Amino acid sequence: MSAFLTDKEKHLQMVYKNNVVVAKDGNKIIVIHSKRSVKPLLPFEISQAVFDHWKQRDARIAMTDTPYKDLFSAAVNRPDHKLVYVADFNDIEFSDQ
Repeated sequence: MSAFLTDKEKHLQMVYKNNVVVAKDGNKIIVIHSKRSVKPLLPFEISQAVFDHWKQRDARIAMTDTPYKDLFSAAVNRPDHKLVYVADFNDIEFSDQ
C-alpha cells in the first residue's frame, strides 16, 4: 500500500471517529473537519483560545500530523485564498444535530 493511501485511510478514520479534526500550518490551527459547525465554511482558522475552549466542550477533537498544505488541492492553497479567522468560540455557528 502506498504512503498516500495509508495517509488517506488514516485521515478517513480520524473523520469517522472525531467530531472535529484540525491541522497545523506553521503556528496556525485550521479546522478541516467539523460534524456540527455550519459557519464559517470549512476550512477555517481558529485561535489557540478557541481550540482550547472547543477541546473542553468536545472530547472527540483530534489534530492530524499531516500539515494543512498537504491536505488540500492547489485551489485551496492559493496564496490569495484567505481563511476565515475565528478568535471567539461564540462566532462559530453550530447545527442542532
